[in-house]
Parts: sequence; C-alpha cells; structure tokens
Amino acid sequence: MGISMEAQKEAILEKSKKTMSVPEMRRLLGLKKTDSYWLVHRNFFQTYIVNGQMRVDIASFEKWYANQVKHKKVNGEEPGAELMKSSYSFRDAANLLGITKEKLSVITRASRFKEYFEIRVFEDKKWISKKSFQYFLNAQSVYQVTRAPEKEDPVEQGNMETKEYISRQEAEALAGVTSGTITKWIQMGHFSSAGAGKALRIHRNEFLKWLKESQEGV
Repeated sequence: MGISMEAQKEAILEKSKKTMSVPEMRRLLGLKKTDSYWLVHRNFFQTYIVNGQMRVDIASFEKWYANQVKHKKVNGEEPGAELMKSSYSFRDAANLLGITKEKLSVITRASRFKEYFEIRVFEDKKWISKKSFQYFLNAQSVYQVTRAPEKEDPVEQGNMETKEYISRQEAEALAGVTSGTITKWIQMGHFSSAGAGKALRIHRNEFLKWLKESQEGV
C-alpha cells in the first residue's frame, strides 16, 4: 500500500519546519544570490528537495555556523562559538606565545614539535585544538604563554597556564614509557615529585630537563 496524499503533505510540512529556503538563508547571512548558492554547493550543511524546492536543514546549518567565523548573521549570535571553545586560530595561538603567525607555522611543521599539534582546517583557515596546544606547552620549555587569552573563561585560563606539576599519566605519554618505569625513575631520584598514588604529581621542568639529558646521552 502506497503512502496517502495526506501523509505525504504532513511529511512535507514536518520537514519544512526543520528547514529553511535558500533565499531565507541568504537574508539571514546578508549574502548575494550567487554567494548563497556557492555555500550550498560547498556542502557545508545538509540540503533537501522539499516539494520541488531546495531547503537547508536548520540544525545542520547552525552546527556549521558555530564552527566557522567567515560568515555572520545580520541579526543574531556571533559565529564560531563551538570552534572557539575547542580551538585557537593561528593568530591567537601566536599572540599567546608572543611570536608571529609565520613563526608558529614553522614550529608546527618542525619535526620535533609537529606530533604535538592537532591542526584543523575550516574554510581554508587553520586552527589548533586547545588540547594539543596545551600538550605542546607541557612537552617543551622553549615556547611558553606570555599573555592570557582575551575574553577567556576563568576555568579555561587556569587550564591554559603552563603546569608546574604533571600527572604520572602525562609523564608516561611524554616519555613513551610505562607507569612502572616512571615509578622507577622517581625512586631513583631523577626528578622531584609530590603526593602518592593517583594524587602523585611530577615536577614538569625537572622531568623534561632530565628526560632531554637522558635521551641526548643515549
């Protein structure tokens, strides 16, 4: 048995509630007709054909909007909310380190550092995940934060600061060894630590200095 005409109309109406037309999207972003169709054909968000007309999936559009900064709504929230929660632009990351964007680009490609960075590309613009940026800070002592991020949540600022002590798990990851090896090194007095068990913390700079010297001596 086929779907009744009434059921088809209801399905179309329901999908229409969750979508907007391309002209509506164009007005929302203040775009020209050509630019709006360019966005559609780049497949940044989902589109459907409803009753013979192309419609933009609203949920998919909002997700795209929250993960880009190129386009801004004429009236509405600022773009890139989700993107900026989890990432730094190259310019912002460079400013935090007190270096140029070009210098940071060289650092992210350097063989000794590139494994630390998670680079994402959105609309031809590169972003560094905040998690990988923090890992880079903890893994070396040459480049450190020289200024606090602007308009940053206090909790995020606390996480952004270079940590004086790191956990056993972080030390394992940095050295590429097991927990038992880290414990053995602590017992041998190679670097200082505080606490015990899950609360044990290792002095970051001492650990990195000793690790570098031990690797160079191999």
